[in-house]
Amino acid sequence: MTFLVQSILAFLLTALLIVWMRRPAHRFGLVDDPGGRKRHGAAVPLTGGISIAIGFFLALALSLPALADQLVLLVAMALLALVGVLDDIGEVSPRSKLGVQILAAVLMTSWASHFLMHLGNLFGRGDIALANWGIPLTVFATVALINGINMLDGLDGLAGGVVFVILGFFAGYAWWEDDVNSLKILVVLLGALAGFLAFNLPHRWRGHRRTFMGDTGSLVLGFVVAWYSIGLTQQSAQGPTVPPVVMLWVTGIVLFDVFTVTIRRILRRRDPAAPDRAHIHHILLRRGLSPARAVFVLLTANVALGAIGTLAWAAGASEAWLFACFVALGLAYTAFFLFPARLIRRRRAPRQGSA
Repeated sequence: MTFLVQSILAFLLTALLIVWMRRPAHRFGLVDDPGGRKRHGAAVPLTGGISIAIGFFLALALSLPALADQLVLLVAMALLALVGVLDDIGEVSPRSKLGVQILAAVLMTSWASHFLMHLGNLFGRGDIALANWGIPLTVFATVALINGINMLDGLDGLAGGVVFVILGFFAGYAWWEDDVNSLKILVVLLGALAGFLAFNLPHRWRGHRRTFMGDTGSLVLGFVVAWYSIGLTQQSAQGPTVPPVVMLWVTGIVLFDVFTVTIRRILRRRDPAAPDRAHIHHILLRRGLSPARAVFVLLTANVALGAIGTLAWAAGASEAWLFACFVALGLAYTAFFLFPARLIRRRRAPRQGSA
């Protein structure tokens, strides 16, 4: 019950910080100016991420002594929040930001010994042990998830909503595993994230108080997603754990988008890290959906994927079957969003020729 009160406190603190920080944000340049690929027409404060971080830590302050096993997570979150604020102001190069992401992942693997030890029974022949490959794979996966969340941060409510859904599933898994400390952190962070979404999701009561999470939010939240994707699936002293393949379903929207966009850029001989308007939400907008409808579709898909993976596992589906279905779905997703224009042109060409 205590952490539910802390979650409400995190919600209120985050919301109050967002309102209070509007003027300082404009004064110190912590805003996202319009132009280029951006859809907004006026400067919007980038205070969502830092408000989430501060609200979360303040609400959790009294419980910190009891969270010794989560110390590295909290330290890494604070480090990423600091770098995120500097980056939102414009003082961190992309290479330096990547270096800090790798540093946070290394802290996780070395200081906390928190890394992938196995991938589960993906092929029906027993658990796939990673041995020494677990650490570099963990670092790679962490950086990929952080940047995947950042890539989705293109429409109001999208990145924050996707992370909210993911952390909601994680909280359920932590409760099932009887991992009290992880459950406390996740529930309090969900409260802080809800406080941000109150000013990021489009609705009539938001008024002029719109805010973005900025790189501060995507760095911190992406790292938390990576941390618990690993921590809730590996060996636990508390009891049974969730199979790693279930996490693929829960984070599927992020993984599908990262994979598809990366493949598209490689095929076009472009820098895989170069920004563009080829993400899933951009494609939905070009197909006529409003921003709010596109966010609704993607969040619904996020919930559906997580529910399918979780319920299938709970019903006794094998990890190999879940993995095969996920790969098939991912390939179908990639084909649909990678080649739709070519398919349309091929269908139209014969009609134009016969005319």
